[in-house]
Amino acid sequence: MSFFLRRIVHGAFLLVGVSILSFAMIELAPGDFFAEMRLNPQLSAETLAGLRQQYGLDQPLPVRYLHWAKSVARGEFGFSFAYNTPVAPLLWSRARNTLLLTAPAVLFAWLIAVPIGVGSAARQGKWDDRIASGGITALLAIPELLLALGFLLISLRTGYLPTGGMISVGFSELSWWGKFKDVTAHLAIPVTVLTLGSLPILVRHVRATMLEVLQSPFINAARAHGISPRRLLFRHALPAALNPLIWWKSSLVGRAWDRCCLRPFWGATFTW
Repeated sequence: MSFFLRRIVHGAFLLVGVSILSFAMIELAPGDFFAEMRLNPQLSAETLAGLRQQYGLDQPLPVRYLHWAKSVARGEFGFSFAYNTPVAPLLWSRARNTLLLTAPAVLFAWLIAVPIGVGSAARQGKWDDRIASGGITALLAIPELLLALGFLLISLRTGYLPTGGMISVGFSELSWWGKFKDVTAHLAIPVTVLTLGSLPILVRHVRATMLEVLQSPFINAARAHGISPRRLLFRHALPAALNPLIWWKSSLVGRAWDRCCLRPFWGATFTW
């Protein structure tokens, strides 16, 4: 219990220290939200000074940090000057759409990458391994933007899928099944692009991890006992390879979460 308490206290101090440092670096950077408004001749210096006073930008840095910390404690996570509203409602709506887009893409990418990577490692150097490696290399060389433009062009020419937006006009009048089909149709292109963009790295990592496990001594011992190749591959090698795969994926998720979701919270303002 004492170990967990020490870890919690250490994490709290670390979080506060990082927030103070990040807040100070952002606030001490040149310019602010009202800097561009100075170029507007219709706004006087008195008006800009009043706006800065209204939003607390004229106060010292420690005071602004305390105001931001209080907003975090209230669940607001700062104030957006652009939308003139607390950050939390803006964040939750965008986080919901982001999860709706990225969760299927990550799921499909792993469902495709694991069988391809395992099969490629099991057939190392053979014709199917060479075909898979060539396809993954070609996919790695294609930018995701080009993939997206290609799918959008196909959708425009065929008219099978929508090319923009999250929902269609009249979405509220559809039945629950119609709403599901409408959202799925709008997600088809971006989810496909994200899945294809993630495949090369995932397949290569799965293949490299499986090759390392297949060359380990316990696999050679199991092979010497006459265990069938399929059972050896999926009952012995794959579970052993899952540990580094899960750690690698969790580290990617952690870095992505820190980069996309946590860092914007350190500022007193949050603009989109």
